[in-house]
Amino acid sequence: MTKNEFALAFNEVLEEKQLSRDIILGAIESAMVSAYRRAVNASTAQHVEAKVDAETGKVAIFAEKEVVEARKVNPEAQLGDMVVVDSTPADFGRVAAQTARQVIQQRIREAERSAQMEYFARQVGEIVSGVVQATNVQGATIGLDMKAEGILPSNQKIPNERFKVHDRIRSVVLEVKDGSRGPQIILSRAHRNF
Repeated sequence: MTKNEFALAFNEVLEEKQLSRDIILGAIESAMVSAYRRAVNASTAQHVEAKVDAETGKVAIFAEKEVVEARKVNPEAQLGDMVVVDSTPADFGRVAAQTARQVIQQRIREAERSAQMEYFARQVGEIVSGVVQATNVQGATIGLDMKAEGILPSNQKIPNERFKVHDRIRSVVLEVKDGSRGPQIILSRAHRNF
């Protein structure tokens, strides 16, 4: 990736995902560490760090290595000491970009889910607005802020109420549970006049 491609992609992710720069950089750096470990088949005991320059997109890997030629790295180092040195493989940019993409997406999804969970846990008992995405006998799926989805069970609807897809409705956040695919947000319209 060229400097501009990286910066554009990075800022695009920040805007689209509403996540902090640090969360994204942290995700990219841990993805790069995983990619490096796979690329060089490094032991999990070896201390490895990645540094990503958000402006240039340059990735550097620092790995802990045993001193064999002490003077090259640090004139003070004794043979057998452990030092952290720049260990970025020559073709790492290509390898890293390929292997890191999935990990980054996964981390972004995790961070997104955690941000949703935190946000909606604070909204319990409050009225939120959303758009009907789907309806069935069990209830309706409502699209909420932060790309979250809420469930409005049939028993929490106003009696005889019918929704159409794309209807904008207001409801109360009844309960928020941590689900494997993100927060389960249970909504209710039964106890208030809307």
